[in-house]
Amino acid sequence: MQETDATTLGRESEPPRGGTRISPAATVLTIAVLVFAVVIGITAPRLRDRHGTVQQDLPVGDLAAIAAMHEARAAEDIEEGRKREAALAKLPELATETVGRTTGADLAAAGWTPDDARNVELAPQVLGTMVIYRNAAGTDALSVTMLPDDGRAVRYDGFGRAVPLAPGDEWLEALTDDEGDRARTAFAFADGHVLWLVLAENRAAVAGVAKLLK
Repeated sequence: MQETDATTLGRESEPPRGGTRISPAATVLTIAVLVFAVVIGITAPRLRDRHGTVQQDLPVGDLAAIAAMHEARAAEDIEEGRKREAALAKLPELATETVGRTTGADLAAAGWTPDDARNVELAPQVLGTMVIYRNAAGTDALSVTMLPDDGRAVRYDGFGRAVPLAPGDEWLEALTDDEGDRARTAFAFADGHVLWLVLAENRAAVAGVAKLLK
């Protein structure tokens, strides 16, 4: 009896063989947490940039698209007989209200003369002064919009990050409306005081205007 009891007691005191078992569910959960942490680490800066853009920044592409809508509306008003002389006479007042200057761009050297002017809203509480110019023959028109260069204008790089349009920076892009029948080339230039936004039919016209703005 004593020998049997000792044997039984010895078996009870032996540690379980094979060590502690790890739950498969716990392993999967741990891997999932690690993957989630890596994904957040990669995407968080981009998400933060996008959030900041929605709250504060002004994507220059969006500004150009809204400007194109105002330009189209201006063309319709001109066709309907809008009194442009009166609007041009108010240009100093309009420009002073938006950017604190009394004149628009002087494009005479490139063959363009002012034909109409108006203040337009390109974003909530963001006003700009748009001037419509015509060539000497009166067959073509372009627009130049002046906005305050307050450092909020941004463009997107190849990674989708918002990059401020700093003084001296340029931006160029082709725009097409929903119907695809009114293609425009958009150009933006920041000079530290005014953000110039130009819309023209082709790049040649934009290039001529850009030389005068810079």
